[in-house]
Amino acid sequence: MLPIEPIEPRFRLELLSAGQLEEIKSATLDTLEHVGVQFPSVRAQDLFAAHGAQVDRDSHIVRLPPDLVIGAMSRAPRSYTLSGRAEGTDLYLDGTRTFFTTDGCGVHTVDLETGKLRPSCKEDVALMARVSDYLSSIAIYWPMVSAQDYGRVAPLHEIDASANNTVKHVQSETVMGEIPARYAVRMAEVIAGDSERMRARPPFSAMVCTIAPLGQDKEGIEGAMVFAEAGVPIGFMAMPNMGSTAPATVGGALVVASAEIVSALVLMQLVAPGAPVFY
Repeated sequence: MLPIEPIEPRFRLELLSAGQLEEIKSATLDTLEHVGVQFPSVRAQDLFAAHGAQVDRDSHIVRLPPDLVIGAMSRAPRSYTLSGRAEGTDLYLDGTRTFFTTDGCGVHTVDLETGKLRPSCKEDVALMARVSDYLSSIAIYWPMVSAQDYGRVAPLHEIDASANNTVKHVQSETVMGEIPARYAVRMAEVIAGDSERMRARPPFSAMVCTIAPLGQDKEGIEGAMVFAEAGVPIGFMAMPNMGSTAPATVGGALVVASAEIVSALVLMQLVAPGAPVFY
């Protein structure tokens, strides 16, 4: 493995003014309080209700008072480390540098031998991990294709193929649901050595996509709660489309995205205060 080379910018570009950020924050809190976000998970609903949120069990919509949001978000760590399996793979996340990752998760690949398009398989995940291991610009390996030859347990085989072919940090966005997440946590513990070392230097992290507009995926959010409890860093990515699943304005779309992500981050802090999360 070549030394990882992040980008450490010498200047800072602020796309939004302090006033604009405050407007988005205010609108996000207003949306969470009066409109709410759909959480189709009984466990999530129970946790929110226990902490003072308004929960509609029929529609699965959860409305969060601003004090609950601010209090929960204040417990989220502002920096932490992602680790790999070898010296030189620690990535300290504090906002001062940019680390690059591969992107996934495709379902087809072009066969290197035949040049033909075909469904991707576990060996493709492994091959792309080995290539990424040699690229100094890549700090995190996110499986670029899926292990379609393993059906419903493909996400776990993707972690297996990744961890056995790169020493760098591995991130997944395909592990969904409570049971698969528990298996993924156990795999991360084996890679790290034990549960405590995994918490201190997690070799694995997860990403969950929210559902626009203003919704969460049941399996995604229930897997995320397992990760939060275990100390596996968990992040959320919104995908609002202006004019369809979000307002047609940039500001409106940002508020919808922010409400989806923040509501999930609040839940992670209710599950495990101090859980490493990313927006």
